[in-house]
Amino acid sequence: MKLRKFINALIFASVLTVNLSAQSHISTQAHQEPVAMIINSTVDGDFEHSFFSIGKDGFLVKWTSDDQGEHYQISDLEIKMAAVSPNGKDIAIYETDGGTINRISVWNWDTLTRKFPSKNFSDSITSLSYSEKGTYIIVGTATVDGAVFLNSVNGGVINKITDSTGIVTYTGTNSTEKTAIMYSPAGNLSYYNLTTGKLIKKIPVMQGLEQVTFFNKYLFMAGVKDNQIYIIYAVPGYSISGQIISTINAESPLILNQKNQPGLVYMENDNRGTYTLKLLENVDNNNVSSPRIIRTYKGPRGSESIVCGTRQNTDVLLGSKIGAIYRISSEPETELNNMKMLTKSEYDKILDMAPIGEDFYFLTPKALFKSSYDTGIVNRLGENHGQKNLITYGDKVILWSKGTRDPVELYDYSKPELTTLFTPKTSLQSVRMFGDILLEMESNSVVNTYDLSTRIFKEVYTGAGLQDALIGGDGKLYVAKSYATNPKSALLCVDMNTRETVPMPLNANVAFALNNNGNDIYGITIESEGNSKATKVIKYNPVLKQTTSLLRFTAEDSDAFTYLKYPILYTNIGKDSIRSCNLSTNKAFTFKRSASLPIKVCQNASRVVILNKDGSISWYNANLSQVICDWYLTKDGQWYEF
Repeated sequence: MKLRKFINALIFASVLTVNLSAQSHISTQAHQEPVAMIINSTVDGDFEHSFFSIGKDGFLVKWTSDDQGEHYQISDLEIKMAAVSPNGKDIAIYETDGGTINRISVWNWDTLTRKFPSKNFSDSITSLSYSEKGTYIIVGTATVDGAVFLNSVNGGVINKITDSTGIVTYTGTNSTEKTAIMYSPAGNLSYYNLTTGKLIKKIPVMQGLEQVTFFNKYLFMAGVKDNQIYIIYAVPGYSISGQIISTINAESPLILNQKNQPGLVYMENDNRGTYTLKLLENVDNNNVSSPRIIRTYKGPRGSESIVCGTRQNTDVLLGSKIGAIYRISSEPETELNNMKMLTKSEYDKILDMAPIGEDFYFLTPKALFKSSYDTGIVNRLGENHGQKNLITYGDKVILWSKGTRDPVELYDYSKPELTTLFTPKTSLQSVRMFGDILLEMESNSVVNTYDLSTRIFKEVYTGAGLQDALIGGDGKLYVAKSYATNPKSALLCVDMNTRETVPMPLNANVAFALNNNGNDIYGITIESEGNSKATKVIKYNPVLKQTTSLLRFTAEDSDAFTYLKYPILYTNIGKDSIRSCNLSTNKAFTFKRSASLPIKVCQNASRVVILNKDGSISWYNANLSQVICDWYLTKDGQWYEF
């Protein structure tokens, strides 16, 4: 990575001649949302001085011994769990929307590519692990069927267990992969023969334990419930099998164990910023010692407190609610120490952007900026008082916020002057500009216009399941919606004066992301195909009532967008990258993505700029797929280049 600060009016013409394939970014930047899990990186059973962190922001980060993180966003959803293969290169992740989307994907970190197509599950995932040699990926599901074994090479389902395991929250195998051990929160510890698929032994144990782990080579099991740590004798066939041999009171305990360690290390949090590392030692292979204090730290509290962690040799690695990563020592010491934070929040987040001549507007949570690739000059135009979106209107800017009832405002930064145009009655879904007309949609149910020349606000259509709207080249309103709502069509044509509504014969379950050039309308549809769905980018001619399919994605992508800079149509259909389709030549290619997923694209006469989910931007030439460079806006209003 080459890190450079843009200052004043420097033109980096040499960058234009270099083909950069910016895939991951190396920095000390923190996660933008809470850290969900920290996992050690292993190679053939030996720990490297590196580890992975996953976050609700969809990023997977590999941290190395020099405390630098290699960042790559692998999902637009929350990553809830991850497991690293014994080879240290493959990592399985569980991504979810918290509802119907529950999928497992496996990534090779060397190539930053999926090893095989994602595996979709109808129910939530309760555990995720690799077998000891890395042959299987064991997925616990919230169903009576329970654990599913996947081939770690191709993702195929393997019937390793003939009986249903039920819901399990811990899965593992012994070193030979001939025996599997599983904990069910219903209150049992089960051992399975992976050669025959039969249950070997089921031991009744305490119900409802969390943070379940094993130590001293599966001799002891540990779990947390109601601010207590329970130690259970886990080896079957003995009189004390399944019995609680020790109960330890602990304040907000976090178990921090490294596999096969003889003792158990955990951390208490008094919720006032003091964290205490403690150790339970093995006693004669049938009990554990009283807790021994190893070390005490001052650390984050409240909304910034520690939520996850792991142990790596003498280090303890921790993740917080605000995405920060910490590294502390577990070497015994009596003095109070401060936790060492590895991460920094160095960059501002760009929320939205829009072209203005040869420049672009960039909106951050606190300010509006104007800049361009060719100059690198950052011109701060004024403050932003909480708005999230912008539209260019001549030399002024329209500010608004999706998903809120905040007022839509006109900002004239030359004065400066901020004028409220109107305040939505319900949740604001979209605001679009057509000449002097603002087209506004609220709560998937009403479309309004606001004439900037006359300041007249008017309702032009009401319905259900509305997704998008535009004013076509014929001056009529076109509304994209769900087919399931009346009238039964995914696209409607509305006369805004008479309000006469005509359903368009468009074969789709739902349409959205509309753009137009003259009478031709471009957009995205989702259609049923047998038992599955397909997402398509289409052109629709309302005069001929003719639909042309331009691009197709063999799954549902309800968050896809389009952007038209005729004759180029851009879309992120499939989510991973931006695709460009030349409507004149029918040629298409894919822009190589940055470290973060793309969420918007804009173009002026000479440059294409893509806004990424982490708030960075990526620059491209319109006819080249390679990233020219990636820019992050720093807290002090300067550009950093990757």
